[in-house]
Amino acid sequence: MTAVNVTADLWASTLDALMDAASAVLTAESLDQTLRRVAHGLSRLVPYHDLTLYEIDRASQMFVPMFAFGSYSEEVMAERFPLTQGITGATLRDGQARNVPRTDLDPDGLTIAGTPEEPEAMVCVPLEVAGRAIAMLNVYRYGEEVGFSDFEALIIERFGIIVALALDSTRQRDLLRTQADTDELTQLLNRRAFNQRLDTLLHRARQSSTPLSLIQVDIDDFKAINDQFGHAAGDTALMAVAESLMKSLRAGEYVARVGGEEFAILLPGTDHLISSRVADRCRNAPTAPWYMGPPLTLSAGVASYPLHATDAEGLLHAADKALYAAKSAGRNRVVVATDSAA
Repeated sequence: MTAVNVTADLWASTLDALMDAASAVLTAESLDQTLRRVAHGLSRLVPYHDLTLYEIDRASQMFVPMFAFGSYSEEVMAERFPLTQGITGATLRDGQARNVPRTDLDPDGLTIAGTPEEPEAMVCVPLEVAGRAIAMLNVYRYGEEVGFSDFEALIIERFGIIVALALDSTRQRDLLRTQADTDELTQLLNRRAFNQRLDTLLHRARQSSTPLSLIQVDIDDFKAINDQFGHAAGDTALMAVAESLMKSLRAGEYVARVGGEEFAILLPGTDHLISSRVADRCRNAPTAPWYMGPPLTLSAGVASYPLHATDAEGLLHAADKALYAAKSAGRNRVVVATDSAA
């Protein structure tokens, strides 16, 4: 951007507005809230019609839409495009913000599918963290003589620094949340996250008067695997079973590692009869194709709300009791709880 001459009063008022916007954006509690505050915060600094944020996916070499605000949000969110294309690609390549008075006349101009080819002005800003662009901020104004002034472009560029910090901060928080909820070895939910999910799903089941089933799964003779082949082989077995269980479930169903060789599956809206068939499918599912260790078998216990228990503790106890019965009966089988909550 070129140097901009403005009065001290204008700089002071702009700085105050930027600080207010920064405070709002940087204190957002989620990515969605961050993005919406970005759109609102910038609108108080510079008049514009549309705003788009693209994530830079270097693995696929594509711009991936993160957020769109304005007239053609659905069309923008539906289309990703190569990092080499458009004014956005040229800006990324140059590494500096661009103020384009007419995108329809610019040789790098690119029209998103489903949107009209009409006169518009655009400011494109690379959002950098530690000297590396992680996203692109595009701001648009429609019309033939509506170009952004150098001062407006500078404000958008400075605002982009705030947005980059906010996106990075949100990602770090999301990563920490994921790490806190994830079993390090299997990448499944851990016991803490499982207990929270169980409480949440039980609350929903009560409100909607629908069943909720819990399947407790245990790897048979797991201690023998560790003793005979070593703990590395045991870890490999755990990862293979975790992958197999995940692939056996549908969207909205959850699996967690809740102990050494113990797993738990939550099936919202599913009664004990269907859940027993799901448990049997999980038990008979082939292990991951990369698994080359000793043969594995699984035992499972099934319990359902409200038939076998009406609270989390009771449901866990009923499923554990059924799992113990499966083990006692010879392993490699599914047992459904028999005690009724009534």
